[in-house]
Amino acid sequence: MSKTIAIVSRKGGVGKSTLCANLAVVARDATILDCDDQASLADWGDRRGNDSPLVIAVPPKRAISTLQKATTDWNFIDTPGTLDAGIIEVMQASDFILVVLRYGQFDLDSVSTTLSAVRLSKKPAAIVLNLLHPKTKSEDLIANLEDAQLGYPISPHAVCSRADFQQAAAQGRGVTELDQSSKASNEIRALWHWLQQQV
Repeated sequence: MSKTIAIVSRKGGVGKSTLCANLAVVARDATILDCDDQASLADWGDRRGNDSPLVIAVPPKRAISTLQKATTDWNFIDTPGTLDAGIIEVMQASDFILVVLRYGQFDLDSVSTTLSAVRLSKKPAAIVLNLLHPKTKSEDLIANLEDAQLGYPISPHAVCSRADFQQAAAQGRGVTELDQSSKASNEIRALWHWLQQQV
């Protein structure tokens, strides 16, 4: 039975599309629904050609019917930086919600709005820190978030901002396809292994 993961954040620019693409690549048998009107992942899918994952650009109101036709083991939904009724319906149709968070005051200020929408969906969810500076001690930031008691688990595997992500995206690839032994690849694989256990 296929599983669907919605990747959400009220804030734009937190790296939802990049995480979505790279998680779908390591999941292998996957479909991506690009519900963001910027269609960044659809463009990335065009650069990939016929390689899996399949990327379908679809407005949020068509996501559920599109999901019903998907035949892959994993479905990932990339959402825009809004939390309207259509996105809440997308979350309700998912098996799990991954909330993407950059660690900065403005992002922390807005995460409560995202989490309120997640609660409305009544679906299990977790938070992942993304786009950290490579020299940041992610363990300390994760501990700070856990102390804040946001009501959802925090992934123990954060993802840093690394040049490999941009290079891979420009080629229509994932970082694990660019260099399997890179730090970026290790972070994505660690996050994916953890995420599979949550879904």
